[in-house]
Parts: sequence; structure tokens; C-alpha cells
Amino acid sequence: MATRAPKLESVTLPHPRSIRTADPYEARMRTQELLGCAHRMTVLDRDNPFLANVEFQPINGLGLMSSTYGAAVEIGCSPPIDHVTVAFAFNGQLRIDDGGHRTVADRSHAAVFCYHDELTMRWPPGMRQLMLAIDKAHLERYLQNLLHQPVRRPLRFHTTIDLTGPGQGIASAVLTLRRALERCGKAGPPPVLAAEIEHTILTTLLLTQRHNYTDTIFSAPTLPAPRAVRRALELIDSAPSRALTVADLAVHAGVSERSLHAAFRRQLGTSPMSYLRHRRLDQAHDELLRLDPTTGVTVTDVALRHGFTHTGRFAAAYRQRFGELPSTTLRR
Repeated sequence: MATRAPKLESVTLPHPRSIRTADPYEARMRTQELLGCAHRMTVLDRDNPFLANVEFQPINGLGLMSSTYGAAVEIGCSPPIDHVTVAFAFNGQLRIDDGGHRTVADRSHAAVFCYHDELTMRWPPGMRQLMLAIDKAHLERYLQNLLHQPVRRPLRFHTTIDLTGPGQGIASAVLTLRRALERCGKAGPPPVLAAEIEHTILTTLLLTQRHNYTDTIFSAPTLPAPRAVRRALELIDSAPSRALTVADLAVHAGVSERSLHAAFRRQLGTSPMSYLRHRRLDQAHDELLRLDPTTGVTVTDVALRHGFTHTGRFAAAYRQRFGELPSTTLRR
């Protein structure tokens, strides 16, 4: 039985920057303002009304953009562009020419671009696209932390993402971002949660989608001295509620992310993020014990504050660690 990709087509952005217009020129200019880069737009048919509907929601170095055009259009982009984008297409096929390499995004395949060459995209009438935009410099810093060496060549991904295979992780991470934006409202996710989601998206993309640094990332790491693990533990234990990522821990310890992972597994039998999540569970437990339930505070509020986006998984992990549900702790 074929594996299905997560239901990204149901994504709605809670407090977006919106464009709704029947004027192609206005749609192009305002979209350029949202993304901070120039592009071309040509309406390919006159049988359907143009009617652009674009919504954009930024968070840290990421952004989600939902776009629909009533008519068939061609959009062209020229380097340099400061983003890497992942395009998901629904109810149609998005046809892309990336420097002479042709790709199709549809319900089973997404497409990732670094914009090193001229790129054109052809949209059928009424097709909806969801695009994840990632600041290119930010992504390359994450890659450098994984490698623990400078990124000397431009990052280039294999363009097609299989959403029924390894690409499911990328789609799930994007869906988690949308849910966090929806649940947290206008204020946006707390810093610890935003950092956790960002790290998940960037590392999932770099570790599951093949690119020109994949073989280097997965080459056998040199295990660091126990001192590196101690330094990482000191940082975690000093501020477990800080918006820390594996990249932060690796920089503090003076090793690469993969070396730190290997050292944690060897010395502690767990990963850096698993250790950090246990400490965050401890912090959440302490807060629930202190809170007065009559004030209206909820378990979800506490979970989000400490970086847990899925309340069901938070409750299960909490019960496994403390022998009771978080709601029971709160009612004491």
C-alpha cells in the first residue's frame, strides 16, 4: 500500500500578510515586497479570470506562502535570490524549468530550489501552491554546524522531493510549523518553540533530501573528548527553557553536530535533543506544580512555553516520566 503525504493542502495561515487582486502587475509587485526578491509574471490564458490570492506568514528565518491564481500563469526568477524554497502543489501540476532541468511538483512530489540558475514555473488555472521559504544564509549556517567546516561550494539540492518516501518528514515539519502558527495566534510561537520548529525543518531538509554535501555529512565522525559533552550538558542544565538547538550546543562544545550526536549516544545512550526535552519536561512539571488551575491556565499553555507543539505527545512523555498526566499535576 502506498504511503500518503501529510495533508498539507488543508493549510490555512492564521494571521497572514495577504494579497487579493485581479491585477497581475499589483500581484507581482506586492509578492516581491513580501519575499524581498524580484520575479516576472506572465498570464498565459484569457479564458479564466486572473484573481490572485496570496498569503504569507514569516517566522524567524522561515516563511510560509500560500498562492492561487485563477488563470494559468508563468512566473520567472533570476539569481541572485537569498532564499531556498520548497514548493508543494495541490489540485494540479506545477511545471518547473530550473536552468534547463525540468521538474514537476504535484500531490506526490514537492520541489526544492536554491536559485543558482534562471527558473520558470508554469501554473495551471486555480492550482494552489504552498511554499516554504528559508533564508539561504541561515540554512548554510546550519549546514556548516553539521559539517563543522566552512561551506565552500554553493548548496545544491536534488530538486524532486518524494512525499511518499523520505520527503514525508519535510512535509510533516512544515505542517507542524503551520499548526504552531495557528495555535499561538498573533504573538507567534514562544522563542523556545520557534527555535525547535526551525531546527526540525532545517535539519530534516538537510538530512533527508539529497544534496552536494550529503556524503560529507554522513561520513564517519570523529568522536570528541568527554569534555565536549560536559560543556553541552552545562549549557543545557544552566538554562533548559532557552531556545537551544543542537547547533547551539555543538558551537558551545566546539564540535560538529554529528560528532556531538555520536558522543551523546556513546556516553549517555541518548541524543542531545532527547536530553534537552527531558530537562524541559522537568521544567514543565515544576511549573505545573506551582500553578493555580483556577487562574485559567491550561496544560497546552505550559507545553507550548516549554517547546512542545503536540499536546498528546507531551502528555504521553510526561506520564512516562512522572507516572501521571500533566492535568493531574495541575489539579493538585
